[in-house]
Amino acid sequence: MTPVPAWRALPFPPLSLLLAGLLAAAPAAAAGVREGFQGALALSPDLRALEAEREVVTARRAQAEALLPGAPILGLGYRSDAVTQNRGFREYEGSLGLPVWLPGAASALRGSAEAQGLRLTARQARQRLLLAGEVRDAYWAWALAAAERDAARARLAAAQALERDLARQVGAGNAPRADLLLAQADARDAQLTLRDRETAVREAALAFRSLTGAEPTPQGGEPDRSATAAPGEDPRLRAVRAAATAGRADANLARVRDRPDPELGLQLRQERGSFDEPYGTRIQLGVRIPFAHAPAVRERVALAQADITAAEAEAAQLDRALALARDRARVRLEAARDLARGAETRHAVLAERAGLVERAYRGGELPLVELVRARAALADADAARRRAMVEAGRAVSQLNQVSGVEP
Repeated sequence: MTPVPAWRALPFPPLSLLLAGLLAAAPAAAAGVREGFQGALALSPDLRALEAEREVVTARRAQAEALLPGAPILGLGYRSDAVTQNRGFREYEGSLGLPVWLPGAASALRGSAEAQGLRLTARQARQRLLLAGEVRDAYWAWALAAAERDAARARLAAAQALERDLARQVGAGNAPRADLLLAQADARDAQLTLRDRETAVREAALAFRSLTGAEPTPQGGEPDRSATAAPGEDPRLRAVRAAATAGRADANLARVRDRPDPELGLQLRQERGSFDEPYGTRIQLGVRIPFAHAPAVRERVALAQADITAAEAEAAQLDRALALARDRARVRLEAARDLARGAETRHAVLAERAGLVERAYRGGELPLVELVRARAALADADAARRRAMVEAGRAVSQLNQVSGVEP
């Protein structure tokens, strides 16, 4: 039978077995990045506030579709000389004022409402992406803490196994007590380290649960979907461009509605001069045409133009910044994957070395301190490869984030 290498018996399994164990241990109700993002969407107060603004856009669109730009005005009047001369003078008056649209005003208001609706949709998409970034950060912070905790557990298991072995040997008189004390000290140090790592995991899990309403799960990463993203469709860029479009629509509305709405008037009057006279009826039609106030119009147009200029400048700068961020994220992802492969190779080498040192110790060729050092180096390598695995997953999420891709 082919002998099993000694390093395979150590409590530091290869990465493939580590991943399989993590997947099997995941709770059914736990959430990864994707599920956590869905939970965060339901809990986000910012998204609820933006959705409430939809009613404003709907009301503006309904106003643009209305027959009149405003409500009719009804006027009633009565005059009499009963208190003064009392000759029978009576006058009853009723009037109705109807505001009418300025030429092109309804179309301009409709265009403004549509632009505001598109801007609101873009703002919602941008807020969703910002929330996705928060979920990604919270998840990978937990994953890193969990990886360090698992490495600490593996180190403690190895230290406790050595401590138990030496306790039996000391009891049988085959090993000095000094070796047992060294093993006990190493086990206590590993135990304290694990306790610290478990605290960090609990804190990170609480942060993730506060954001998403769910517990994080070890297999909750995401695939690289940056290739599916069109650079010009980034939600952050779309939101800025939508703001510029809305500003142009508002500037056009300010130019068209440069004065109060004209008003058509209808007046009906019944009157008599004395008790002996019959009532006479008169009907009057009129129109009120306000004039434009140029300074006020220029102010509204200038305010809208300032928003347009700021949005266009921000869009140009943001486009360049996002392109640079995507390039950097790809470089970080390649480096993280290379580091993960290197860390796995280093762990395998140190695991084999630890096996050789253990056999030499069992054969009386090396002192216990060499075995403790070899296992400490292996524990550091195990923690490093676990961290590298997490960092590779985090780099994928960061590339998706800067590419404007939701989980």
